[in-house]
Amino acid sequence: MNIRSAGFYSLFVALAAMGVTQSQADPIADFYKGRTVDFIVGAAAGGGFDQTARPMAPFMSKYLPGNPNVVIRNMPGGAGVIMTNYLVSAAASDGSVFGMGTGNIPYEPRLNMLSADGKNLRYDPQKLAWIGTPVREPQVSYVWHGTPVKTWQDLRTHKVRFGATAASGDNAIFPAMANKLLNLKSEVITGYRGVAEILLAMERGELEANNSAYSTLGVSKPDWRRDDKVRYVMQFGVDRMPELKDVPTLYELIDDPEDKKMLRFFFLKFEMHRPIYAPPNIPPARLEALRVAFDRTVKDPDFLAIADKMGLLIRPLDGAGVAKLVDEIMTTPQPVVDRLRRTLQDSGIK
Repeated sequence: MNIRSAGFYSLFVALAAMGVTQSQADPIADFYKGRTVDFIVGAAAGGGFDQTARPMAPFMSKYLPGNPNVVIRNMPGGAGVIMTNYLVSAAASDGSVFGMGTGNIPYEPRLNMLSADGKNLRYDPQKLAWIGTPVREPQVSYVWHGTPVKTWQDLRTHKVRFGATAASGDNAIFPAMANKLLNLKSEVITGYRGVAEILLAMERGELEANNSAYSTLGVSKPDWRRDDKVRYVMQFGVDRMPELKDVPTLYELIDDPEDKKMLRFFFLKFEMHRPIYAPPNIPPARLEALRVAFDRTVKDPDFLAIADKMGLLIRPLDGAGVAKLVDEIMTTPQPVVDRLRRTLQDSGIK
């Protein structure tokens, strides 16, 4: 081999080695390695949202390239709106911050339950970076065993007090809506920080009822289920849950076809009951990494075993599926939205 050939050969080997090194580099792993990632829960500690997010955090760390430290932070208020506003207006949009809100988040721009003019909102649901939801689960109404209420019909003659966080929260909306549509007499008491406070108030006799996800009691008060300390009286979904096959849904108790359209629209939220999302403008490759980490987490046998032991019902939907639901919510015909808004206002939800 002459000198010129040897020189070309050496250059070729060097370039090839450089190419191998570059191909092995992972910019996503480089970004996340050694980093702390904030997983912000838009609800108080101890409730169903918080207790769903916490066991997910170490698995999200496991499946994100670079294995960052994923830390849970709580930011309750406004049924997840405060946390979502923070994601959009103050949080880094580089993939180092994401959150779990409520299914109400896509509805607020259309319903303006927190603000009649919408000025409290800083986000566009269609621009949020949707990662997925681990849970698709309707809410249910249940009453303390010491009350005379055994079925939903008894709520027409017996007044019980439901606890709620805010007037815009599901635990206030659905008892109030059932009052309006079925002529019930329930009272909704707002101002509780979270479900843990509400359940404690039920034990103390301050409240007689609550509205929450079905799995909440399985997580927070498994002895209540075991010892029949509460009675389930109504579900808020289009179809009955297999676990509560004898408990009717509000949807099936309504005859008016326009009311049924309205409820079907509103019950889309339960197909994305505990959605996880990041700020807009997150780099696409990092959003994809978060989505993949989520998908792997909700399929991980160890995570599912923990969730089952905790009483969580893991029924996931991926980020693309959640984004499609959000688009459907945002494009629902205005007359359906207006009917829901009037119903909520007539129910006392301003």
